[in-house]
Amino acid sequence: MSEGASKEFPVQWISKEARYRIIELLLSTRSVTELSRILGVSPTAIRKYIKRASYPSDNVLARVFESFASYERDAVIEIVANDLITAIGKLYNAVEDKHKELIKSKLREVTGL
Repeated sequence: MSEGASKEFPVQWISKEARYRIIELLLSTRSVTELSRILGVSPTAIRKYIKRASYPSDNVLARVFESFASYERDAVIEIVANDLITAIGKLYNAVEDKHKELIKSKLREVTGL
């Protein structure tokens, strides 16, 4: 990510499942020990993430966005985008029509579409 992007990135909105998938992605090219060192957590914490007994905190996830390799960028962004869009879709399908229009309006505002 560009410098400072992790500070702007809304990590608090990323689901537990997406957090697990990001850790799994990062582990596909690193050892547990190496990833724990990069993220500033213990190897035990990484193992708990793998077993889904615990999930990466917002602070740990922010470190992910500061440290992933350029070749991982597209995959990480895809995981996050799919996660957030799925959540927006669930919200959209759960609300009344007047709120659906608000959601559409806000999406147009954000995307410029």
